[in-house]
Amino acid sequence: MSSARQLFAWWMAGALAGAGLPVVARAFSNVAIGDRLANPRLPRLGGGAAELLSGSATVSLFVFFRPEQDRSLEALKTLARLQQEFAGKPVRVVAVVSDGWPEEAVQALVREAGFGAPVLVDAGDALYGALGVRLHPVVGLCDRQQRLAAYEPFRQVNFAEIIRGRIRVMLGEATAAEMARVLEPEKATTGSPAAEARRYFNLARMLWTRKNAGKALEAVKRSLAIAPTAPAWALQGQILAAGGDCRAATPLFEQALKIDPTEPVAIEGLKGCAR
Repeated sequence: MSSARQLFAWWMAGALAGAGLPVVARAFSNVAIGDRLANPRLPRLGGGAAELLSGSATVSLFVFFRPEQDRSLEALKTLARLQQEFAGKPVRVVAVVSDGWPEEAVQALVREAGFGAPVLVDAGDALYGALGVRLHPVVGLCDRQQRLAAYEPFRQVNFAEIIRGRIRVMLGEATAAEMARVLEPEKATTGSPAAEARRYFNLARMLWTRKNAGKALEAVKRSLAIAPTAPAWALQGQILAAGGDCRAATPLFEQALKIDPTEPVAIEGLKGCAR
């Protein structure tokens, strides 16, 4: 790696780690943070073609995924929400899938996830091989100079928060200290009430993604009883709204927005209940 790329990699790793954003084990075996990536033009699902990276966006985000994989479905759902959240900002999102999968299977997953960004088809797995993709799903983020700034494999806990944090750091919307407070508000110790509330919240979210609404509702109520937070209020509203009870869900979304006016689940929940 050149000295310039080394400096960039060290700076980016330090910024992300300082922001409470973990720099994970390498998800790509052939490239490292700071490397400038090639920008191939790939066929698009459904016709046409598009480049992997944008030459004008501050953040180019791409995700490698597989159909018939629950983790890939959840990753695409998360990125669909984040794309809406950052709409109007210089953030470009694309997904990449191997051409070894039937087009019908890919389209089914994309529809279920509500993913509206371009889906690029990697013919002969050429891009997979060039980057050395080791995990699925995995998100990569490049800057305006098409340098790899970060990568993040899917995780059940805090995936959206971490990707959001990485984007905000790259956009210059948050300092390291601010992001540390967002991701670890109280730097809670294992036995603290805040940590216990977060454990119940994470359990509720996991149960909800696994379509166990009853248990998820129980867990999020326990979280709220210990430490009411905007995401927990929003999740409880989301569960109730999904069950058709917008009358009960609406005040929960409103309570979440009193705490955090930018809470995305609450914003989308109110829009859905207003339809």
